[in-house]
Amino acid sequence: MRSLRDETKGPWLGTTFFVMVVLAIFTFSHIRGCYRSGMDGWHAYLRGNAARRAATPVSFDQPPPKPEKYVTDFTGVIEPDRAARLNEMLAAFERETSNQVVVYVAPSLPSDRSIEEVASAAFSAWGIGQKGRDNGVLFLVFINDRQMRIEVGYGLEGVLTDAVAKQITSNVVKPYFKREDYGRGVEAGTRAIMSVARGEGFSGSGLTVAERAKAFSGEALGFVLVVSGILLGLFVASGFIAWWLRRAPSSSGGGSSSGDSGSSWSSSSSSSSSSSSSSSSFSGGGGSSGGGGASDSC
Repeated sequence: MRSLRDETKGPWLGTTFFVMVVLAIFTFSHIRGCYRSGMDGWHAYLRGNAARRAATPVSFDQPPPKPEKYVTDFTGVIEPDRAARLNEMLAAFERETSNQVVVYVAPSLPSDRSIEEVASAAFSAWGIGQKGRDNGVLFLVFINDRQMRIEVGYGLEGVLTDAVAKQITSNVVKPYFKREDYGRGVEAGTRAIMSVARGEGFSGSGLTVAERAKAFSGEALGFVLVVSGILLGLFVASGFIAWWLRRAPSSSGGGSSSGDSGSSWSSSSSSSSSSSSSSSSFSGGGGSSGGGGASDSC
């Protein structure tokens, strides 16, 4: 004869497991909410810094924070529509080839640094190009000093040689800059860089570095939620089965067990393919520069 303690042990175990899982899910949701609000605040802070930097001269005594876009203009010489179009074009170029081309237009050089030093420091700090491929290019322009430079990563020096970079600045960009048509000059130079860099033959994954990071975080979150849901379903099902088995001897003809307890979880399989959004954010892939390229006057 079973005691009252034995009769209630099974349901209490199932209930305890259920409560533990619910608490774990609520804790995870709370931590995730705190993380997202913190990241939103951090991004707002960075955007505020970018707006402040746009209103004041940029100092390269220390490399500025990594730009959020492929095209950054602190002088306003590139028309907003052109800058947005060029930014999307460079994002598409990275998706296709994995090459990263970053355009950075600033007012003036620091008084004690050359454009070669500034370009090398910024390239390294921002990690332009993919690690191992080093397939990045930095197109740097200082309007007030009338200087520009194309800094080239190791992986693209075979096609974008110093001589070719010099031809682009002298023959493609400079004619526009002499007429103070900086927007068209930057776009023409960028298109020329892309055309040459494409010849190296690197292939892309269809996503930028920023999009891959976003897709990975989304997949990781989806995986955690699906696993949590499955565990919750298993604990609920185990408690139900334990309760049903204790009651089974007192019922006649126990052949009507319902086997659809797991079917409600099949809808969780449609989780993540939202990475096709056309994000134009820039994120460096850890590439480095070989010191190649060319400097020129505007």
